Amino acid sequence: MRTKLTLLLLLISITGVYAQRLAKSPKVNYDWRPGFVSITELNGAIGLGQTTDELSGYYYGITSIAAYQFSRNIKAGAGAGVQFYNGGTLFPLFADLRLNMNSNEFVPFIEGAGGLLLNFRDIIEETRVFLNPMIGGRYVAANRTAISFSTGLMVSTGGPGERKSYINFKLGVELKFRN
Repeated sequence: MRTKLTLLLLLISITGVYAQRLAKSPKVNYDWRPGFVSITELNGAIGLGQTTDELSGYYYGITSIAAYQFSRNIKAGAGAGVQFYNGGTLFPLFADLRLNMNSNEFVPFIEGAGGLLLNFRDIIEETRVFLNPMIGGRYVAANRTAISFSTGLMVSTGGPGERKSYINFKLGVELKFRN
């Protein structure tokens, strides 16, 4: 009886350790911890549909997001930046949510961003609303540092003209603050 009980406890212990899915390296282990994250991204996009109108052909720019990582899989934050379009300059002010998949050094993720594209020429009449779902991947390069790439579809509406659609790309650096 004592042998069976010992084997049962040993089996339960081994199963518990295996189920924890330990990280392969310390940098990945640190990446899984909750904490504040700064995400800076270079953006670029190609217009879809009618691309001869103002603000519909392309854009490029930079954004920065101040986020909090709640768990291994969830980050949420707010961001701002500047984007240069074929017909002007807009300033995005937005919320960002990222859902990471379980992985080690290369982490696939789903991202959703949405907010305002402010136009300071006439902030009331020319400000637009946008939504930007994306998919991407991040590579955990070192402790508290990751490099990300994502692509998706951005749609904006409001202001003068009709809805504008773009296929956009982002290349970014994520820096996690020390806890």
